[in-house]
Amino acid sequence: MRRILLVSLLMLTVIATDAWAQGRTITGAVSSMEEGDPLPGVNVVLQGTATGTVTDVNGNYSINVPNDGGALIFTFIGYTSETVEIGNRNVVDVSL
Repeated sequence: MRRILLVSLLMLTVIATDAWAQGRTITGAVSSMEEGDPLPGVNVVLQGTATGTVTDVNGNYSINVPNDGGALIFTFIGYTSETVEIGNRNVVDVSL
């Protein structure tokens, strides 16, 4: 009985956590403004948080953000950083 109660409590906690952790996924690509080539290894961070990711070898990224949006900061060595408001978009492409 005790084990069933514990498992039920854990399942309820997981369900409640998922309901509160609502958000959305933003995807996009980062390229060089001059050549138009994809930029791998660009840091993409949700402004004001520690949530971030890095672009893959094709310059693509995916990051989870809150439903109310915010701004993404794109940084790469040798390039000027770019801050872009997300708004209601699900795809944010950037040229550095």
